[in-house]
Amino acid sequence: MEITIDRYLDDGKASLVTLGLRSRTTEMHSVLSALDAAQKAAVHTALTKAMDDIVAVMQPVAAGMPKT
Repeated sequence: MEITIDRYLDDGKASLVTLGLRSRTTEMHSVLSALDAAQKAAVHTALTKAMDDIVAVMQPVAAGMPKT
């Protein structure tokens, strides 16, 4: 199972970043699959906050890169 958050660093389509939480074992797949709606929402909220922090670091670098 996988829960992901996608974000563009700018208005273009070339700077898409994905942050994901992926089960790597059968046991963890079972744990992620067993989350109820509120728990899945909490995981999504945590991933969104992490993505916000990561994007804040990456955006200035991406802005200085040449466009292709």
